[in-house]
Amino acid sequence: MPGAASIPTLINRVEGQLLLGFNAFDLPTPPDRIPPEEIQSLCARMRELPAPPPGFTFSRRLYRGFGVDPTRYRPSSEALWRRTRNNLPFPEILPAVDATNLISLEFQVPFGLYDVERIRGDILAGAGTAEDGYEGIGRGWISLAGKPMLRDDSGPFGNPSADSARTRVTGNTHRLIHVIFFHPDDPLAEELTHRALHRFVALTGAVPLDPPAPT
Repeated sequence: MPGAASIPTLINRVEGQLLLGFNAFDLPTPPDRIPPEEIQSLCARMRELPAPPPGFTFSRRLYRGFGVDPTRYRPSSEALWRRTRNNLPFPEILPAVDATNLISLEFQVPFGLYDVERIRGDILAGAGTAEDGYEGIGRGWISLAGKPMLRDDSGPFGNPSADSARTRVTGNTHRLIHVIFFHPDDPLAEELTHRALHRFVALTGAVPLDPPAPT
């Protein structure tokens, strides 16, 4: 896409505690909308799973590895599953956001979704300090003390529970990235990252891009 922002490099500073999947896309204008029957079908399947589904085991281990209680500060994928299990409606926002939430729910892994043009410099993954936090999307101030998080040159902007308003995807987003938060022992991390790329393309009509290799 002419003039589009370059894809940032993802640098993991906590490799023994966190494993990251990374996919990048150009969105069509407008992105395809998810067929309602696809959302309804997946939500029905998710309601039939045991409580909690086994897929959340590694996400909970990820949080505990940072000293965070996952029953108080839940991964976004588990929070979405609990919403679905309580028969609350699937949160339809924008096609790219809806597709990401659907994939996160299906794979039972937390995703971060970010507008590339709102990111400044490289992305560093690490543990938050007492001073770290941001305004979440519709959630007010979120403290990141001790939690796994992403930051760029402008400060923190993402974690496995709630992303910042600063780097959110909007109706004007043309280039975006997925960061997928895995526990390092998750045997499906590489497979799910690959499947997520193809699933997002199928749902939205996005064009996959080759991001810089994570370091």
